[in-house]
Amino acid sequence: MSKQPAAPASSLDDALAEGISERTYRRRWAILATLCFALMTAMIANMSLNLALPDLAVEFELTQLQMTWVVEAFALVFASLLFVAAAIADRYGRKRTMMVGLAIFVIASLYAPFLAQTGGELIASRAFMGIGGALVMPTTLSLVNVVFPSKERPKAIAIWSAVAGVGMMLGSVLTGVLLHFFDWHAAFLLGAVFGLVALPVTARIVPESVDEKRTPVDWLGGALITVALAGIVYTIMEVPSHGWDDALTVVAAVAGGVSLALFLAWQARARFPMIDLALFRSSRFSLSVVSVTLTFFAMMGAFFGMTQIFQLVMGYSALTTSVAFIPSMLPMMIVGPMIPKLVEKVGTRWTVVPGLVIIAGGFLLMTTWPTVPSYWDFLIAMSTVTLGMAMVMTPATNMMMSSVPRNRSGMGSAMNDTTRELGASLGVAVLGSMIANAYTSNIAPVAEQLPAEVSGVVQDSLAGAIAVTAEMGDAGAAIAEAARTAFMDANQHSMLISAIIAGVTAVIMLIALPRGERSLSAEPAEDADAALEPELAGDATA
Repeated sequence: MSKQPAAPASSLDDALAEGISERTYRRRWAILATLCFALMTAMIANMSLNLALPDLAVEFELTQLQMTWVVEAFALVFASLLFVAAAIADRYGRKRTMMVGLAIFVIASLYAPFLAQTGGELIASRAFMGIGGALVMPTTLSLVNVVFPSKERPKAIAIWSAVAGVGMMLGSVLTGVLLHFFDWHAAFLLGAVFGLVALPVTARIVPESVDEKRTPVDWLGGALITVALAGIVYTIMEVPSHGWDDALTVVAAVAGGVSLALFLAWQARARFPMIDLALFRSSRFSLSVVSVTLTFFAMMGAFFGMTQIFQLVMGYSALTTSVAFIPSMLPMMIVGPMIPKLVEKVGTRWTVVPGLVIIAGGFLLMTTWPTVPSYWDFLIAMSTVTLGMAMVMTPATNMMMSSVPRNRSGMGSAMNDTTRELGASLGVAVLGSMIANAYTSNIAPVAEQLPAEVSGVVQDSLAGAIAVTAEMGDAGAAIAEAARTAFMDANQHSMLISAIIAGVTAVIMLIALPRGERSLSAEPAEDADAALEPELAGDATA
């Protein structure tokens, strides 16, 4: 049996000095690969069912409301539990928590295709998948933070960020390919297979890790933030379709707002808070929260419209649509791991700000598309966006994780994942609503000249317009073309908004990011006050 090459003494010494065992240090890249695979298990569930909804609707006789909740149950539960899951992992074991999450995810994924008989059971299985995902995703980043020494941590987090960034889209791609050859069962079995592979590999490769200070879980804070996030996310999801006339939406908004206020008040006085509010005094931490939220807001809004453009405007099949996204993801996967070196050369500011400008440029390119864009139009614009994403997400995630005490890695991980989820949900809700409203307004002059039974369908959505005009001959073709034009105009308007958001964020980062900072590898401080000392000293120097 060949002997492993000796690690460089300085690197191993750094790892040992930070409490990382030699065995863990030598296996760190295998551990990272395992954690990224487990992360993919949770990420693919986010978008894996969209393409399977028509078949599920027939199989389970789903109402339109049930179809919505088959998709949204996962996202709602997942986003709501991230903080509690991360705190439990820090206190009782990160590996143990991740494995429990994987087991829950696998069981729920297998229940849906083999045992579920009703729409309610299907929705419940998706909610349990959300519980499993919440236990897995923040734990993977927490483990990355404690497995790698500070000098290598930025590169490891860059790889994690790249996988997290493309994970949701890859889930949609793989599901589209499977549904081309198999039925809806494959959409659930995909996640189950990922989880079944991840479980034994995690058990063998990943070391256990806990908060060495044994910080107690803030159960009251956990309950408050769970209710707050559930109410906020539910409101974001429902307002675009139901407005503020729906009583349940209003109740959710009020409950979310009140719970958030109570959570913040409790965190300010709790002895062991779930998130130390003093961290927001650090520009590194607070600016990373802003950049992650707004970047995901813009990106997910773009993806929402693009799927419809592929299928309803460009005429792609579901399979072709899924595969077409893959090349545009490559810049994030290839460039992401290189970003820490760029930061060392030019600094955080001159990495993040150009990244945001590049994102804005990609969205501006989308505003120039013709009514039927070519694939090259899409590829150039979306690759530009993902390149900018790589330049923003890696430094932002590193700044967030290096701002929290290392023993409370779950705190930073939960904040990172929550900002991603809230940004993505807001992007789909706000920009999706803008596209829908602008489309309805744009097509109204044409729809008003049609019979009532056709007019309403044409105004409701582009999909409805394409379907109802398919058998109307030349007149139908003209109406369909008008509907496509109305939709593209609406989409370009939303992309302009995305470009403005990215541009404004770039200006904020240009003004607020600390000057001259070139390192993302500073060892996290041992407590919140110490974490803020370098930041406050830097402010005084400036």
